[in-house]
Amino acid sequence: MEATTLTLTPATAAAVLLRTHGITARRLTPLGSELASTFRAETADGTLAVKMQRSDAETAPTQRWRAEVAERLAVLGHPGPAAVRGLSGELVGIGRVEDADIAVLVSEWIDASPYSEIPPTTAAGTAFGAELGRTAARLQRDLGAMPAPPRPVDHAWAAHTAAETIERHLPLVGDREIREAGIAALALHHERIAPVASLLPVSLVHQDLHDDNVLVSPTRSGALGIAAVIDFDDMLVGWRVAEPAIAAAYLARRLPDPMPGLAAVASGWEAELPFTEAERTAFPAIAAIRLALNAVIWAARADGDRGAYAAARSRGSLNTCSAIIAEL
Repeated sequence: MEATTLTLTPATAAAVLLRTHGITARRLTPLGSELASTFRAETADGTLAVKMQRSDAETAPTQRWRAEVAERLAVLGHPGPAAVRGLSGELVGIGRVEDADIAVLVSEWIDASPYSEIPPTTAAGTAFGAELGRTAARLQRDLGAMPAPPRPVDHAWAAHTAAETIERHLPLVGDREIREAGIAALALHHERIAPVASLLPVSLVHQDLHDDNVLVSPTRSGALGIAAVIDFDDMLVGWRVAEPAIAAAYLARRLPDPMPGLAAVASGWEAELPFTEAERTAFPAIAAIRLALNAVIWAARADGDRGAYAAARSRGSLNTCSAIIAEL
């Protein structure tokens, strides 16, 4: 059963934040999220990022593990926000709303933009793609040495189960073009990925390096630099090649021709962490299938409580997926 959303008003969230972290928010501005309630919190001491999500005895250990991994990566020098611990001294504070547990994560606010907000002519160049690939590979090297989750983690966005997830969601999709893209993606999976799937190296992966989870800011030279990688909620043990493939998929979505974007991310990744032959074979297909998965899942959820978010997150996925499949 898929996780359910949590939608809190700023007033309710402010009360929870005060109880778990002792922080008084002068203003909470809601941000977008697939499942959580996220906010920009303005306080007397500065600006913070706040995420609140459902929690219980089963999910709490995994939520703590994610926060601990993210903090350890920041200590190792990976670009990411510093965590703000709660009154309990823990990285994850636990609040209550209507007798339900709420996990509260607070971090510094990074003064940078998701690269989804940067015009494609600026954000989607091959130089940025190569830097994105290098950043993903460096992140992977340290993620591979991190502790495993306290219990097996899986979710709808996992690359190694994407074909099954597309099949499961297709009956819920009314749009003919999206259904056809999903069917084409399943055929591509059968042709390019299934034959090498057992050979793909497995590791702990962030698994969600999309264009809202990579924050960028200009460098002194005027190029875009990666200021932070955020949101470890999809982290799991899965195919290592999913890391650059997912990053490349969302960069490609912003390019008139997606293939140079895929090539740029791959070149940056391989400068740090060379592909195996199986990974090289699967990489572009995994990127295409991720975009098909994106289009299919959000189409299936279009009538849900986050329909506007679904439309925003799926914009461009269908056309880019189809363009990549046509080139393979």
